[in-house]
Amino acid sequence: MTLSSLSRWSILPVEIQLAITQHLDIKSLLSLSLVSHHSHTVCLPAIYNSVTLSSLTRLQHFLDHVPVDHALHIRALDVSTAANSPSTVAPTQEESSDALGLILALTPRLRSLSLHLSTDLSRQAISSFSQLEQLTDLAVEPCRDAIHSSLSEPTVVGIALATPNLKSLSISRIARALPCPAGTWHSPPHHTPPPSDTRSCTTTDSDGGPYPAPSTLPSLFSIPSLRHLAIHNTFLGNPLFASADLAVRCKLESIEIGAFENASPTENARWGTCILQRVGSHLRNAVLSSGIIASADPLSLPALERVRLTPIFSPSHLPSTLRMLALASGCLRHIHVECLTVDLEDVCEELSECVEHVNGGPYNLKLRVFPALEGDVLAECPVTSDCVPVHSLDKNAQDALSRLEDAFSSAGTPISIMGNNVLQQEDEEQDWDDLTVVDETAVGMEMKGTVVVEDPWAQVGIW
Repeated sequence: MTLSSLSRWSILPVEIQLAITQHLDIKSLLSLSLVSHHSHTVCLPAIYNSVTLSSLTRLQHFLDHVPVDHALHIRALDVSTAANSPSTVAPTQEESSDALGLILALTPRLRSLSLHLSTDLSRQAISSFSQLEQLTDLAVEPCRDAIHSSLSEPTVVGIALATPNLKSLSISRIARALPCPAGTWHSPPHHTPPPSDTRSCTTTDSDGGPYPAPSTLPSLFSIPSLRHLAIHNTFLGNPLFASADLAVRCKLESIEIGAFENASPTENARWGTCILQRVGSHLRNAVLSSGIIASADPLSLPALERVRLTPIFSPSHLPSTLRMLALASGCLRHIHVECLTVDLEDVCEELSECVEHVNGGPYNLKLRVFPALEGDVLAECPVTSDCVPVHSLDKNAQDALSRLEDAFSSAGTPISIMGNNVLQQEDEEQDWDDLTVVDETAVGMEMKGTVVVEDPWAQVGIW
């Protein structure tokens, strides 16, 4: 920065300077913070607004070297308690819990938190979440280096129940708790669990005491502030989900129900249906990886406007699921079906057969094709392009799309098969029947680069 530009920068009001820093990347922020003591102070909120700590070693390094007042600026935190490398000794529960408890104590203004845990947490670490009054968005999963492991229900449910103003919760690969008699759990600090005779065994931590929260996933429905819930690759067969006695205090507006890898499509469909029956009264958006089946208790989704079926969704469940959704909701207008290339023919066949039976339109039906999956996550993210032709699909797939087009035309539903894979905004409204086919396999994948700065905090605390 030249003397002239430094002079112009210094005369700007602090409010303008702060606004400018919000649009700078991390390298530019670090450079600007070295210009003067004032610039350093102005840049701190933007530098520490979002912090990623990818291992327990980095977390401990942060705690040891970053001034306490700097951590107050953190609004979004992505933290892992994984070992620094595969050859490093795995962290103990005590080490992970102590470090996480310390960072949470330093970040009272935290709004968004992503946790990648290598172990379950101690009772004391879980209680730290009760101090995070501004935390609204929470994601919890096992560390990526422990892809085949899972976290226990007492830890995950205890964290969620301890967070006072939780609005959005995403969890993955949660271990099933074993049922045991009532009376073995303790009331959580902020949310009262629903009454039931089915509880999970109390789990003790390194402190020797029981977790201060019920340990089963249905207890998540007792959180009044919760508006979005995503559960992936987790056992959802707890009978409490199907109980009419389950007290539901949350008003979920969106839900994501993933498929459990060790369950059959029918089992996943039955569990997902039970959950929708319990929390469907306020739902506007749903993402499903399993079907919906008929049951004695009618499904009612009066506010549901949008549904997305992921590539894990079994094509054979398409007709029954779409019919059930159409009957359950009078507001449903947007149906997004995602599928793999290998499933495209089956998906087109099932959609062709059920189009005449899905009444209550008009609908905006969008079909997107993906190349592959990795676990329950897309191996390659969709890219944007101004125009991508669909001709990369083979002849059988093209014939299947043609039959799908004929079926929609015969039903009197206008259809548009396109190769444009620019994602529409979720709030964009369309009042006509429209089928859009998006081919994600026809173009090379592009990754937007992000700058990863090694230990940036070691460079900024110099004034």
